[in-house]
Amino acid sequence: MRILGFNESTNTLRLIPDTLDDLYLLARIISSGDAVEAKTYRRYRPNESDEGEQKEIIVKIRVEKIEIDKNASRLRLTGKILSGKPEEYVSLGSYHTLNIACGERIDITRDGWPGYIREMLKEAVDASKRPRLGVIALDDEKAAIAYVRGYGIDIAAEIYSKLSKKMKESEYERQKSKFFDEIISKINAMQVDTLIIAGPGLMKDDLKEYIKANRIQISKNIAWVSSSDAERSGIKEAIQSEEVSKLLERDKIKQEFNYLNLLLRGLSVGASFAGKEKVEAAIDTYGAGIVLVNDSVINEPEIKQLLNKAYEQHAKIVIFNADDDAGMQLKGLGNIAAIGKQLAG
Repeated sequence: MRILGFNESTNTLRLIPDTLDDLYLLARIISSGDAVEAKTYRRYRPNESDEGEQKEIIVKIRVEKIEIDKNASRLRLTGKILSGKPEEYVSLGSYHTLNIACGERIDITRDGWPGYIREMLKEAVDASKRPRLGVIALDDEKAAIAYVRGYGIDIAAEIYSKLSKKMKESEYERQKSKFFDEIISKINAMQVDTLIIAGPGLMKDDLKEYIKANRIQISKNIAWVSSSDAERSGIKEAIQSEEVSKLLERDKIKQEFNYLNLLLRGLSVGASFAGKEKVEAAIDTYGAGIVLVNDSVINEPEIKQLLNKAYEQHAKIVIFNADDDAGMQLKGLGNIAAIGKQLAG
């Protein structure tokens, strides 16, 4: 997430979402009644008999409907048009859907920006700077060492194998071992929990076998995937693979279940609180350390009030996806719960 600016006089925030996670975050914080402005396309017909053509315009809508299209990686916002440019292509008061993609600038205007929402945005900006994944793409010529950050792929180093088909077999194997040792040294130095090792041909598989045969311990989650080459294009191909998508989703779900298990442990000993009334009582007595809430209810006025109060008390606010397994369990507990300070640490 990139924050471009904030207009205090109009309460308008200008930003650019960089990842699908950023689009999910916007779907959580944008609520019905907010005004959103973005670049879009609209068919312009000079008259009813004309088929018309698509025109690029900028429109501001009053949001009525919010949804995420996972397949297209788009945030869809539907509402009536408040204003637009060029004016001749805009029909004020008519309905329009903004399809927001990663990398597209949007302006959001709302009555106020609660502290917990500002904190969520700050965390998203910070997350875009931190490595989300480590990636090593290798072939028989080189290995590219890269980090996947919110703003894109950052290639940190390249290691050349110095292998040649003219080498004797024994010399070739010695040099390949040196190549693998250099790669493993880089792996151990990478400050990530999850690592993708990708590449075409056999070199990737040989590295996997080398690590196994030499009983080399690597304290990272590793996904081995295929890619066309050891260039930026191969790295991009690897991180868009189904295996990596599943790995990231498992990590996210695991984190949510860790919070949920802590909550359930607290409920058994009276150190956690489930449901709006009990959470409110915990917050009023300064006993809430972590507040868990489903994204399906965060725009309800009473929930907003509770979250604002929790934020002011420096409680950590964790927002679940209501459609995930953990979110569905939280729904059974009233969509909102709190972990007591003694458990939260």
